[in-house]
Amino acid sequence: MYTVSDTDSQLLFALRKGDETAFRILYDRYWADIYTMVYRRLLDEDATKDIVQNIFVNLWISRKEITIESTLAPYLNRAAKNRAISLYKQNEASFARENFFQEEQVQHSIETSLEATELEAFFKEEIDGMPDTMRKAFVLSRHEDKSVREIATELCLSEQTIKNNISQALERLRKRIKLYYSDPQNLTVLFLFFLTEL
Repeated sequence: MYTVSDTDSQLLFALRKGDETAFRILYDRYWADIYTMVYRRLLDEDATKDIVQNIFVNLWISRKEITIESTLAPYLNRAAKNRAISLYKQNEASFARENFFQEEQVQHSIETSLEATELEAFFKEEIDGMPDTMRKAFVLSRHEDKSVREIATELCLSEQTIKNNISQALERLRKRIKLYYSDPQNLTVLFLFFLTEL
């Protein structure tokens, strides 16, 4: 019997054999995150629920062909992104035709817009969830462009403490990015700036 404490790798192994309990655990583990990702792109609850449901239905149907060995997150994120973009393109198709946009231009524009919106919300949530000192140090460094010395003076802390907090904040963000974004080359320059060491 599989439980919520089992790793994705263990559950995926069971899923390939048709274990419904393993599927339910994976569903419960990732449903909320995938729903949030899709909703950020579409801002439509019904469409989002349909897409998420279809992603997990497809996961079950294709379980025997799945070759993922570790975490399921990048696979689900990629599926969510592709389906959201596909629906967005369908809704925008008539507008695109009327304005003589080529398919490649529409695809690029949609992806850029959706990713920018999603990433902005992603970073805000992650930064808001940081410990108080870490969040203040990071915001003063990245958003207000203050030096380590200026931040240390403002927060009445040592420069080394400020450096440590900013480094820890960057590491937290990098780990979250790697977990949910399998194509880091698609991140915008703005967010790459956020993840650059001092």
